[in-house]
Amino acid sequence: MARTQILPTDPGAVKKWETEVSVEATKKSGFTKMTGGEKSALPVVRKTSLESGPGDEVTMYLIAKIVGKPREGAEKLAGYEDKLNHFTDKLRIDKHRKAVNVGDVMDQKRVPYDIAEQAKARLSDWAAEVHDEQITMTASGARGAGTEVQHYPTGYAGFPNAFEAPDTGHRQIYDGTVAYGSLVTATHKLGLNVIDAAVLKSKKMIGDVNGGNPAKMTPCSVDGGKHFVFLTGAEGMYDLRREVGDAGFLTLEKAKMAAEGNKGVIFTGGKWYYNGVLGDELQTVVKFNDGGAGTVPVMRSLFLGAHAVAVAYGTKGQQNGSRYELKESDLDHGEEEVIVIRLIAGYKKCRYNSMDINMLSVDHTYTLAPGYTI
Repeated sequence: MARTQILPTDPGAVKKWETEVSVEATKKSGFTKMTGGEKSALPVVRKTSLESGPGDEVTMYLIAKIVGKPREGAEKLAGYEDKLNHFTDKLRIDKHRKAVNVGDVMDQKRVPYDIAEQAKARLSDWAAEVHDEQITMTASGARGAGTEVQHYPTGYAGFPNAFEAPDTGHRQIYDGTVAYGSLVTATHKLGLNVIDAAVLKSKKMIGDVNGGNPAKMTPCSVDGGKHFVFLTGAEGMYDLRREVGDAGFLTLEKAKMAAEGNKGVIFTGGKWYYNGVLGDELQTVVKFNDGGAGTVPVMRSLFLGAHAVAVAYGTKGQQNGSRYELKESDLDHGEEEVIVIRLIAGYKKCRYNSMDINMLSVDHTYTLAPGYTI
């Protein structure tokens, strides 16, 4: 009986197919340029300890800063030694899978395109979008109610790591002048004042986590330069451009081009640079519909420093970083073919002592696009 052989039968060719899907997904992901290993200082840190060997959980550590007045003069030091304290957080990994039924031999004959190539392209789209949505929702601490998150229903709470809402110390409403109870109103749109307030707030975070205070925010470090990253949706970018005007926005774009001299990968595709902050557009931004008395839409923009979000994988990356596994199975006694893609991974906001680390959630309203209600 004839079969529609979608994936090649040779194991080496299958690996090549996996590689091509993974490479394309990596290229399409908006967070690729913001992700690095544990020695990097980028917003998303990649944990590798579970990529080989048993285990489905990695423990992350934060060493608390040492505080207190020094012993002076003839004051005895013995008996006054400080204990080095640390906080831990757990990041779990699990399976994330998708299957595509590509039909039988007659389905291939009835269409003028290569089903295998189209399946490959669509799977890489899906993998990139799911990855970006997971990072965005994890950082935001919620799925929200907007349509920018396409693949997860409203009410989704995260798997295998539950989303964690930002603590009050790391949540900024508009420019910080709005109370948490009242949330935002129709006038609280994104502007440079919001960026300035986030920068100021980050500079004031010099506390001791051990004492229940927000830890110092560490900026991203790229080729010696230190920068924060601000991610907002298309409407947020629109409001910012309207606030500063075309000429003002051109100045921000020129500042980005000048800062790009650092040759840092995070600058690739960035939109503007202001007050030490690189701004970019986030297609998967989280939105809410609970502003004011429930009539004002709210966008959660993200102000990120180094290691704000962690991602761990359960399979070791290939030479090109591929961590997706693909296989072909059949249905109906071999008449129909199904392509299965699998990723073993977990996403977690870096959070210690019930506080976010190196990020602020910035809530503001925005101008609705014509025909949209959120």
